[in-house]
Amino acid sequence: MNQRFSLLLIISFLLHGCSVYKDKTIKVEKEINLEFPKISEIKKEEISEKSKDKSLGYFWQVSEGIYPYFDHHKFENPISYERPANNFVLKVDYFFNAEGDVKLKFYEWNYNEKIETPREIFTDKFEEIKLFLSEKIGNPASIKSEDLKKSTEETVRDDIKWKSKNLNAYLFRFKGRGGFDQIRLALYKD
Repeated sequence: MNQRFSLLLIISFLLHGCSVYKDKTIKVEKEINLEFPKISEIKKEEISEKSKDKSLGYFWQVSEGIYPYFDHHKFENPISYERPANNFVLKVDYFFNAEGDVKLKFYEWNYNEKIETPREIFTDKFEEIKLFLSEKIGNPASIKSEDLKKSTEETVRDDIKWKSKNLNAYLFRFKGRGGFDQIRLALYKD
């Protein structure tokens, strides 16, 4: 009887432990806003969500490979917010012009060291984002996937791009031999 109780207790703990990660994962619909309101509206929303301002206070840019239209705009210093932590540390960078028009949103999901985010959660999040964007934008224009086990590199990258007349997205994930995982998403309209 004592062994049966111990076995049930272990199974219960394992099942609960698995659900802890699910409970702390925010649905992608709440994380990613496909609209492009003015930066003043975004600031209000981020503050109401208790996001932390992580802006660098100076101008920086992303590569043309991530956002091919960077040189077509004159941007102000980007504003960056770190959302309240869950299974991930999510940072969102907003690139906008002097009129307050947001042209690029750059999302980045990283490990939450307080929770020790497992690799499977990154795989699940990447797939959830991919499905969400495919539902909203349509089928990807291109998909490139690298197998870490077959690669001689320390880090590999999976890339997915969507193109439409209303919204473009570039989703990519880094996977590393030492357990490194990171997901990035660039959203833009031009």
